Amino acid sequence: MHNIVLIAAALLPAVFLCFYVFKKDRAEKEPWWLLLLLLASGVLISFPVATVIEWLRRLETDIFLPYTTEFDGGNYLDGWVFELYRVIDKFIAVAMVEEGFKWLVLLGFTKKNKHFNSLFDGIIYSVFISLGFAGFENLLYTFEYGVETAMVRMITAIPIHLFCGVSMGYYLTWYYIKNTAKASEKRLVKLGVINEKSKRISARRFFVMSVIMPSLAHGFYNYSYSINKGWSTAVFCIFLAFLYGFCMGRVRRMSNGDMLNRKAVLLVLYEKHSCVQNAVKAIFESRQEKGDVSHDVSLDEIYEQIKKSSV
Repeated sequence: MHNIVLIAAALLPAVFLCFYVFKKDRAEKEPWWLLLLLLASGVLISFPVATVIEWLRRLETDIFLPYTTEFDGGNYLDGWVFELYRVIDKFIAVAMVEEGFKWLVLLGFTKKNKHFNSLFDGIIYSVFISLGFAGFENLLYTFEYGVETAMVRMITAIPIHLFCGVSMGYYLTWYYIKNTAKASEKRLVKLGVINEKSKRISARRFFVMSVIMPSLAHGFYNYSYSINKGWSTAVFCIFLAFLYGFCMGRVRRMSNGDMLNRKAVLLVLYEKHSCVQNAVKAIFESRQEKGDVSHDVSLDEIYEQIKKSSV
C-alpha cells in the first residue's frame, strides 16, 4: 500500500497535465499508441541523460580541481570560481543535456510524421516527452526520499518540465511552418511575382529557439534553486509563478488557434505577400460566381491563380 501511494504521488501530476494538454488538441487527436510511445521515449532517455551528466560532472571536477581549497577534510571552491562552476553545472551539465536529449527525440518524432499535421501537435509531442521524463524522475526521487519530496516536486520540478515542453514544441512547430512557407515562397519567386532580393521568410530563429529557450529556462531554474538564500528563493518563486502563467496561457492560445499545418503555411504567406492575398480574393470571387461557398484554399490553387493573373 505504501508503494502505491508513492507511485501515485510521483506520477499523478504528470498524468494530469498530459491529459489536460491532450484535451486541448482541437484540430485532430493523436493516436493513443503514439502518445504512449512519446511518454516511453521520455522515460528511456533518462538513462543516457544520467550517464552524460555523470561524465560531465567528473570532467568538471577535473577542470576545477586546481582551484579547490582544502578545509575541514574536504576540497571546496570559493568566490567567483564556485559561481562559475555552479553556472556551468546547472546550465550545461544538467539543463542543456536534459533538454538536448528531449529535443533530439522530438525531432525524430516530428520529421516526416503524417500525424504531425497541426499547430498544437508540436506542443503535445514535446509535453508528453518532457512529462514522461519528469514522471520517471519523480518516481526515482520519491522512492528515495519519500512522499514529501513528491509534493515539493509537484509544484517545482513538474512546472519547469512542462514549460520546457511547451516552449520547445511551440518553437519547433513554427520552424516547420516557416520552413515550408519559405520553400513555397521560392516558387513565387520563380513565378516572378516576388522580387528575388526582397526580405524572405526566416525559419532558422525558431529552430535555434526550440532548444535554447528550454535550456536557458531549465538552467535558470536549477541555478536559482541551488543558491538557497532569501533573495534567490523569492526569485525562484516568482519564476515558478511565471512558468505556471506562461504555460497555461500559451497552451490555451495555441489550442484556440489550432489549425492544420497547411493552413498555417497559407496564413504566413497570406500575411506577408500581397500577390497571395490577391490570388485568394480572386479564387473566392470566382467561387461565389459559381455558387461555391467553400473556404478551403490550397497552395496549388493559389499558384494556378497567380499564373492566370500573370498571363
